[in-house]
Amino acid sequence: MVKATEQNDKLNRSVIVSVVLHILLIALLIWGSLYENTEMSSAGGGGDGSVVGAVMVDPGAVVEQYNRQQQQSSDAQRAEKQRQKKAEQQAEELQQKQAAEQQRLKELEQERLAAQEKAVQDAKAQAEQQKKAAEQQQQAAELQKAAEAAAAKAKEQQKAAEQAAAKAKAEADKIAKAQADAQKKAEAEAKKEAAAAAAAKKQAEEAKKEAAAAAEQKAAEAAEKKAAAEKAAAAKKAADAKKKAAAEAAKQSAVADDLFGSLADGKNAPKGGGAAKSKGDAAKAKGEGNAKTAGESGVDSSAYESQIKAAIQSKFYASGFEGKTCDLRIKLESDGFLSKVEAVGGDPALCQAAIAAANQARIPKPPSDAVYQKVKNAIIVFNPK
Repeated sequence: MVKATEQNDKLNRSVIVSVVLHILLIALLIWGSLYENTEMSSAGGGGDGSVVGAVMVDPGAVVEQYNRQQQQSSDAQRAEKQRQKKAEQQAEELQQKQAAEQQRLKELEQERLAAQEKAVQDAKAQAEQQKKAAEQQQQAAELQKAAEAAAAKAKEQQKAAEQAAAKAKAEADKIAKAQADAQKKAEAEAKKEAAAAAAAKKQAEEAKKEAAAAAEQKAAEAAEKKAAAEKAAAAKKAADAKKKAAAEAAKQSAVADDLFGSLADGKNAPKGGGAAKSKGDAAKAKGEGNAKTAGESGVDSSAYESQIKAAIQSKFYASGFEGKTCDLRIKLESDGFLSKVEAVGGDPALCQAAIAAANQARIPKPPSDAVYQKVKNAIIVFNPK
């Protein structure tokens, strides 16, 4: 639109300049014709004649000049019309171009807006991606932090486990040492008890011999003093006394033989105990009748109970229970097999260790049925040494 206005202004200036030039041209033609007529007048007649001023105009030249001017004016008007038409065409073409340019600019604007919208969407998407990336980085940092914390915790746990293992090893070494000391102590006690059992056995044999000699001497003296009737009664009485003494000696010998035999089995005692036991069994057979008639109420089971305690003590390796006791109810078979053991009183920790030792102990066979009947379901007071 601005270019069309500029072209119209240029066209108007051209028309004005053309009109001014035509006017100047007509004025020059008139002035030229007047000057030509003056020259012609001064050139005619004599020298003395008077000069008459006159102006002579050539109508044909004027008409020709006028026609020429009209033609030029027509040509100028025609040229102006053609120029105006061309200007209008140019203006129309310009308007069309401007419309096309506006359409193109509109399309470009739409494209720009679309591109701007797309850029906004891309920027928004990029911002979302950056946000997600930041969140992922934060999550990764948190995961790494958690992993580092877990690693530190695992390291601490490993350190604690190592310390616990070292402590457990120290405790195990301490327990092993205590068990070794207890085992040495038990072996010493077993040797001591074996020596005592051997001494008791020897004493029982000597008592048996002395009792037999005394009984024989007493029977001989009674036989000499009594009459025939009294001799039989005295003999019977002497025989009864002899059987009673033999039974008592057999009982003591059997207890000593069983104690010595159990110690010999557990601690590799001398083999002479077997022969002594055979002698005790023979003496036991001789006085079996009197022992049965005596009943269970008079049976002394303390020696066999000592053997049971010694067997449990030999497998008891714990320490720190000095001065404490545990009441153990035991259930024995006739061959000495421990079928059941339970705590019925005493220190709980000691009872637990004592039950474990009793289950591992090798308890000897009861020396007699009477002793077995008394201790087969008895309560043993166990106090570790």
